[in-house]
Amino acid sequence: MQRLDEALDGRSVETTQPYGIHPDWVEAMAFAWLAKRTMEGETGNLPSVTGARGQVVLGVITNPED
Repeated sequence: MQRLDEALDGRSVETTQPYGIHPDWVEAMAFAWLAKRTMEGETGNLPSVTGARGQVVLGVITNPED
């Protein structure tokens, strides 16, 4: 957090804890959101951030019995 704070030159860096989200849960919540988007057939990327050519549904849903 300190290194991020220093690298972001004056921008605020804070933990998610004051917002009721334990920092250890953030990654799991992000992957749950991505999974939800995939299950609903919704895109999960931002081309302006990732450099992708377009928005796409990320991942696939498979049947383990196939």
